[in-house]
Amino acid sequence: MADFERLAADWLSYQEALARVVAAAAPMPTETVPLEEALGRSVAVPLAAGATLPAWPNSAMDGYAVRSAELADRSTAEGVPLRLPVAGRAYPGDEPLGAVPRGAAVRIMTGAPLPDGFDTVIRVEHTDGEAGEGDGSSDGFVTVHDVSDSGRHVRPPGQDMKAGDETVPVGTLVHSGSLPVLLASGCATVPVFRRPRVGVLSSGDELAGLDRFDLVSAGRAVPDTNRGMIGAAVREAGGEAVDLGNAADDPAELQEKAAAAEQLDVLVATGGASMGERDLLKRAMLEQAFRLDFWRVRIRPGSPFAFGRLPAGDRELPVFSLPGNPASAFVTFHVFVVPYLRAALGSPRPAGLRATARTDADLASSRDLTHFYRVRLFSDGRCSLTGPQGSGLVRSLRDADGLAVVPAGVARVARGEEASVLLLPSSAR
Repeated sequence: MADFERLAADWLSYQEALARVVAAAAPMPTETVPLEEALGRSVAVPLAAGATLPAWPNSAMDGYAVRSAELADRSTAEGVPLRLPVAGRAYPGDEPLGAVPRGAAVRIMTGAPLPDGFDTVIRVEHTDGEAGEGDGSSDGFVTVHDVSDSGRHVRPPGQDMKAGDETVPVGTLVHSGSLPVLLASGCATVPVFRRPRVGVLSSGDELAGLDRFDLVSAGRAVPDTNRGMIGAAVREAGGEAVDLGNAADDPAELQEKAAAAEQLDVLVATGGASMGERDLLKRAMLEQAFRLDFWRVRIRPGSPFAFGRLPAGDRELPVFSLPGNPASAFVTFHVFVVPYLRAALGSPRPAGLRATARTDADLASSRDLTHFYRVRLFSDGRCSLTGPQGSGLVRSLRDADGLAVVPAGVARVARGEEASVLLLPSSAR
């Protein structure tokens, strides 16, 4: 067990800390659920197509199916327009027509299979639509006015998927885009990762929840915003948040709260992580044989961040200790805890997605720190600070679409220059 008073800061770089956190993530157990219950879950095993789609060459247009070689022969010999006999109709869900006479066309609808040997669909607007010789009645012939569609508007079989091919890889989130792929693959049930159960704990005598907001109004307490904020962020990241409440600045109570998290998958605690007289979280953890992986990261805000493991029966409970200031807790949760949860859910991109945007303000940083600014994104490619960036402020979080990143070694991203922005879930709104 480490001695708290002699505990030295590691001062890892952002990238080093992120790599350690992601490497520590173990895959969550899996469970199989009906497809209709899989929305928002992460697929746990590769899934394959149960059928070839499309099964036949099929039409990408409403029009007339023809053989391009015959079309070329006729148009070369006779010129355009061409008058072709119509030998049948093809609709989606039909089997391909057989025994179509040479030189004939087939009226075909979008998605319908082409007869064997046919490789062209003439769009209906390039024909007279079987209008006959001007009397408005069909006489079994179509007149083609334009042959530029030769060889076009045919979808090959298996263009979307082939039976047995992987269609949904591990870590795919089931959403409105991936759901139709699962349906098309014939997946009535889906193996998914179990949602990680994340205990959320705040600490500090000064904190008051909504039930004691009168103390906040009187200036005698600080609103406990972190538990609700982190709980919401856990759910956004695909986890299940378990509220462990707020612990007073008492090592015994902190240990009791931490012990209550032993049956969970992850513990996230805010506050008590720095070096103040009442920053007791690390002390309480270390007295429970907490195995600290690292403490302190070269980032701003949020440098007093810690990650380690707490013995929990025959396993170890991953523990994230976040700073108590709400903006610092927000940033460290999104840049470290969310990647851990994504990795545990099989995501191929645990570090998240980034965009590039022109900043409309100077973004400065100390050269040895990675700085994260809360920014709002605009459709014209700009990003703008959401307000004052103090670590104790919550209003700057409201409009944050992302975190503009000024990497270590870069003193400033000047106004008008492009900044890399780590996207937050709110950017989808």
